[in-house]
Amino acid sequence: MSADVSDGLQCAIEIIAPQGLKPRLTFHTFNLQPRKTCIEEDCCYDEKLHFRGNYPESSTAFCGIDISSGNEFTFDSQQVVIYHYRHSSVTTCGWSAGLTFVSDPNCIPTEGGCTLEFNDISTYNWKSAGFDGTTEYPICSTCTQDMTGVSVSVASQMPNTMMYLTSESFNVGTPPVEGECTDDYIQINHLYGRSEKFCGSEPIYFTSPSSSFSLEFHSNYITPATGFDITMTMASYCAIDCHQDIQLMSGETYTVETPDFKKNIFTNLNCEYNFIAPEGKQIEIKKLITKVKVNTECTSDFLLVNGDGDRRYPMDTSTIICDDDTRINHLTTNTNNLLVAYQKTGLDSRGFKMIIMAT
Repeated sequence: MSADVSDGLQCAIEIIAPQGLKPRLTFHTFNLQPRKTCIEEDCCYDEKLHFRGNYPESSTAFCGIDISSGNEFTFDSQQVVIYHYRHSSVTTCGWSAGLTFVSDPNCIPTEGGCTLEFNDISTYNWKSAGFDGTTEYPICSTCTQDMTGVSVSVASQMPNTMMYLTSESFNVGTPPVEGECTDDYIQINHLYGRSEKFCGSEPIYFTSPSSSFSLEFHSNYITPATGFDITMTMASYCAIDCHQDIQLMSGETYTVETPDFKKNIFTNLNCEYNFIAPEGKQIEIKKLITKVKVNTECTSDFLLVNGDGDRRYPMDTSTIICDDDTRINHLTTNTNNLLVAYQKTGLDSRGFKMIIMAT
C-alpha cells in the first residue's frame, strides 16, 4: 500500500487482521514534510502519519524521514488505522509499505481449558475448551491429558485392555500440508517414544496395544475452529485371550503365543502381555519366535518387549521387532516384570511364540 496525498487531503486506511493474527507494516519509502518547531517542542505540523490501534485515539506522529526503508511496525491489536494528513501545498513523495499478517510475538499459550469426561468404566471423552460443536476454541492455548494413570485405574477393574481413539467431532486448525500439521493440532504420544499429529477435519481413528498414552492440544495464532470431542475406549480382548496379566511361579516354564500364531484369522490385532514374577526374581526369555510383517521402522506391525515394567515402552529400555523370522534365546529382564506388546494391521503378520521362566 502507498499514499501520495494532495494538499489538505486526509485519508484513513483501516486494517483488520484475521482472528489470532496481528498486522505488520514493512516500509519501502517514507518522505513527508519535515518537522517544524512548535510551542515547546518539534512537531509534525504540515504533514503527518499516525498509527492508531483503536481509531480515533491519538498516537505518535511521524513525518519527514522518521521512518527508514525496511522499518517494521507490528501492532499489538488485531485492528489498526493508518491516518495520513497533509496541510502544506508542498508536494512530497509520500510513503509505501508492504502489509502482512503475523502471529502475535507476545502471546504465551494459556494452559488448560480442555475437559475429560468419564462415561463408564472403559470410556472417556476429551473435549476442547467450551466444546459444543459450534463455539470456537481460544487461540494461543494448550492443554495436555496423561491417560496413563487413568488406564491403570481402569486396568485394576478390567485388566485385559487395549486402547483406541475415535473422534465424534474433530475440527482443529487447517488440513495437513504434505502430511504435516502447520498450525493447530492434536498430538497422541504413545509407545516407544512415538507421536502422531492430527489436524484439519478428518476423523481420528487410532489404536494401540497398550492403554498407556498421553494427549496434547496446541493452538497458536491462526484462525481457530470448533474443536474436538475425542472418545477413548479401553477395550477388552478377553474373548480371544489376547491381553493377559500372568503371575509366574518361580522355576516354572510358561509358553505364550498370540491367537494368530498357528492360524491367521485376524486382520487386525492389538495384544499386551504382562508377566509378573515373584519379588526378587527375574524373568528369562528362553525362546522367542516372531512372525511379524517386515515394514519400514516397524510402524504398522510390530512386537515390543520391555523388561523394566514400563508400559510406555521407552526406546532406551525396550526392543522393537518387525521381522518374520527373529529368534531370541536367553534374554533376562532387569526386574520381575516383563511386558510384551503386539500390533498387526493386516493378514501378513502371525505374531509370536514365547517360552519364559521366572528365575
